[in-house]
Amino acid sequence: MLPYTTFQSLGQIRLEEMHEQARLATLAKTARRARRAQRQQAAHRPHPVLASLTRRTHRPASASDCL
Repeated sequence: MLPYTTFQSLGQIRLEEMHEQARLATLAKTARRARRAQRQQAAHRPHPVLASLTRRTHRPASASDCL
């Protein structure tokens, strides 16, 4: 039979492993959320060429354009 201190040490090691797994899982979850947010933000951002065309068509006419 193993002494109590051995069981206690094994339990402590297992607890530390569980804490490390939880920490890594949290980091992975945070990274996934950040990547998802980036993808969603990129999906809502117009293509640069289209954005520049849209800006040109929506700007008010200047005095030189009316002549």
